[in-house]
Amino acid sequence: MRAKEKEIKVGVDYNLIDYSSYWQNREYEWEAEKIALEKLFSHIPGKEQKIILEIGGGFGRLAAIYAPFFKDVILLEPSEKLLKEAQTNLAAQKNLTFLAGRGEAIPQESKSVDVALMVRVSHHFQDLSPVLKEINRILKPQGFLILEFANKIHFKARLRALAKGDFSFRKNLTPFDQRRQSRKDPEVVFLNHHPQAVLNALSKNNFEVKKVLSVSNFRSPFLKKVLPQKWLLFWEKSTQSILAPFWFGPSIFILAKKIDPQ
Repeated sequence: MRAKEKEIKVGVDYNLIDYSSYWQNREYEWEAEKIALEKLFSHIPGKEQKIILEIGGGFGRLAAIYAPFFKDVILLEPSEKLLKEAQTNLAAQKNLTFLAGRGEAIPQESKSVDVALMVRVSHHFQDLSPVLKEINRILKPQGFLILEFANKIHFKARLRALAKGDFSFRKNLTPFDQRRQSRKDPEVVFLNHHPQAVLNALSKNNFEVKKVLSVSNFRSPFLKKVLPQKWLLFWEKSTQSILAPFWFGPSIFILAKKIDPQ
């Protein structure tokens, strides 16, 4: 029902949780994302002369990886707690600027950034268009966007849907609440997005998709327990491009380019 949907609160207050502890025992996921970013950054020429802005930069987890390769880095984060953690964690990196703010209203001048990065943030938005419109505004002509989203129709989700006899699951473009951040607050949801809905939103906001990767393809407690991580990461690196057309993995990374009006 529409009235009930309006009551849903998407996202979580990261000032109230220890987000860095979330990444304990998640080395595979971390490394899988690093592999994906390295692949996508390789398609962006002249990085050493470019300005990158990361939306939802958290405690600086990813900035520590890419910051050395860019001229200037802007870390945008709404959580005061995480922003302070990022300043501490990245103190040795001298090309960073830290901004408090959200993706829907970026405190940055129009056409001032070469690259925008948004990883593990899309699940906080029911509609990606407002933030994509804002990203388009701050990007310079021919600017790049690297966007990650939780994939609604990943392989395991499709199997579960089929087991329940839900044959319309793959065609339903509405976001799907995959998990809860806290059982004490059942209204907080984390949304997985349908790839086609994301592609539609990108096109609507004048972005052209250049590259797609399927990420964390072997994210399984069983596989991580019985197989060496180096094997999983070898297969991960080998299959991110191959599995992308099938929207296989639970996480999808997209490299898109801003299309300027003629």
